[in-house]
Amino acid sequence: MLAGALLIGRPGPIPFALLLLATIHVVPSGEAVLATPLYGSALLLAAELAYWSLDERPRQRVEGGVARRRLLAVLAIAAAATPAGALVLAADRVDLPRSPALTAAGAAALVACVALLTAMARRAPSGA
Repeated sequence: MLAGALLIGRPGPIPFALLLLATIHVVPSGEAVLATPLYGSALLLAAELAYWSLDERPRQRVEGGVARRRLLAVLAIAAAATPAGALVLAADRVDLPRSPALTAAGAAALVACVALLTAMARRAPSGA
């Protein structure tokens, strides 16, 4: 699916291909394992490189230094995602007493994160 998206030059199937790859990793065991943060970082890197390859298709190329800086930024984000994912996995393993107040706070935090990401996506330039 990912290769097909790159062959036809359309970004639409890329998220679905990565979702399938993530599902293939998690479903057999039924839970996240220790290698999951590393696998997630690899999927993040694959997604960015897939979108980047589609960005580079037009004949108009960007300046040489931009590609190097972009590659370093992508690698830095993937490297930072691994410990961040491990921290989330460790937090998931902690057995905390559940209460309606904590559940409501968690749900409110989730809604706030989605609202923030939506607002950021709307503010992004259409060419980005």
